[in-house]
Amino acid sequence: MSKIGRAPFFVLLFVAAVFGFRAAPASASTPPLSERVLGNVDAPVTLIEYASLTCDHCKRFHLEVLPRLKEAYIDTGKVKLVYRHFPFDRVGLMASVLSECAPRKQFFGLIEVLYRSHDGWAHSQDPKAGLAQIGLLAGISRTMFEACLADDKLSTAIAEELRTGQQKHNVNSTPTFVIGDKVLRGVRSYEEMAKALDSAGAR
Repeated sequence: MSKIGRAPFFVLLFVAAVFGFRAAPASASTPPLSERVLGNVDAPVTLIEYASLTCDHCKRFHLEVLPRLKEAYIDTGKVKLVYRHFPFDRVGLMASVLSECAPRKQFFGLIEVLYRSHDGWAHSQDPKAGLAQIGLLAGISRTMFEACLADDKLSTAIAEELRTGQQKHNVNSTPTFVIGDKVLRGVRSYEEMAKALDSAGAR
């Protein structure tokens, strides 16, 4: 489980320091990221996931647990999954930016590809090049990727999403799941997730 310290810090400065962005403080001119929703937007139960694309436990959830949840709960209209960025390092931030470069309808497909190819780019000597190659497969040119990396408003919005997770749900590790007023930390088995969803009204 990827973890970050509980000590308060200014997330926007964190982004600027580790990613080389000229991130400005959030303001009314920095729109929040639009929600990434998997499933029926009107589903009665919402499952919020805070995740980092460099997190091994997040990878395990997406490749081993989520497919079963999707079949039993999401595809049946009982639950919608809302994905929120919570990157811990420079590489995770670059991956988050790449996912935001794609058209919204391709978001979850690209997330799955990033997790499936995780070992090939996240731990490589040149993760940026690896991410750029994955972007090409998703129709994102190197020029487009570079433009997204240089987009101050995008970097600030990702930082704000991380800070909101810390402040609203006390997120300090990934994955963290929010179901109603219940917070689950760390990757959980399908059975544990199903029990929590059922208790929230997804039976």
